[in-house]
Amino acid sequence: MTNRHGDELKIGQNWLDHPARTTRRTLRIDRFEAVGTAYAAAVCTVVSAYDQDTGVVTEPGRVVSIKIDSLHTTATGKGYLRVDTDGA
Repeated sequence: MTNRHGDELKIGQNWLDHPARTTRRTLRIDRFEAVGTAYAAAVCTVVSAYDQDTGVVTEPGRVVSIKIDSLHTTATGKGYLRVDTDGA
């Protein structure tokens, strides 16, 4: 799966929230929904959440849905960051 920014998205990849967020989540892509539509989304499990204020790390296991075009890093470093490069 490739988003409109040219990022190749694969099941098993891990993505990290934008660094400005107080709580930075690590998200694992588990599956895709609505592929081929403007609503295509990656269904992800929140593997861990790091609270930058307290230093507390949790493993919530929540499931979230994120539009595939949102999973990318912008030129200014905002957005999401792919953690692993092998695509798992």
